[in-house]
Amino acid sequence: MALESAREIVASEGINALSGRKVTARMGYTIGTLYQVFDDMDDLVEQMNAQTLEMLYDHCQQGARQDDVAQQLKALGILFGEFVKAHPFEWDAIMSYRYKDDHTTSEAYHSEILRLFGLMETATRQFYDKGEEDEHAADMAMLWASLTGILGVAFSERQVGGSLEQMLEHLIAMYLKARS
Repeated sequence: MALESAREIVASEGINALSGRKVTARMGYTIGTLYQVFDDMDDLVEQMNAQTLEMLYDHCQQGARQDDVAQQLKALGILFGEFVKAHPFEWDAIMSYRYKDDHTTSEAYHSEILRLFGLMETATRQFYDKGEEDEHAADMAMLWASLTGILGVAFSERQVGGSLEQMLEHLIAMYLKARS
């Protein structure tokens, strides 16, 4: 219930509006009850963000069914963009929430990110030989970072690099050129 309440608050008001008191008021419980289930707000937000990443993965996995690498990567990027556009505040919670310095990210959260990377890794595996797993992982992290930047620009008023589709095509062409 707490995760659902937190998600509702974030989806309607943004991550900066989230507080333990708002979550518990929505649930009809006391703040102490919340902290019997979660270590702190960082734990609550991380678990909520892991759910968002799981939803993103579920939305994007249909893009992995394309015939060629460029089509797969573009489909993944467009699906990613659709999700971000439909869930802007939840995505912002992933991108902008700042955990306390002593917060340790859970294995479950890392697993959700790795599943997303896995969609791109599967699509691009043919470009890497045995022993190039670290390079492949680094390239996928770079594609992920580039994609999140492209989405930030594509959905802003700045519109600097063209449409989402144009920027994706350019990014994919640069990646494929570098791998050939």
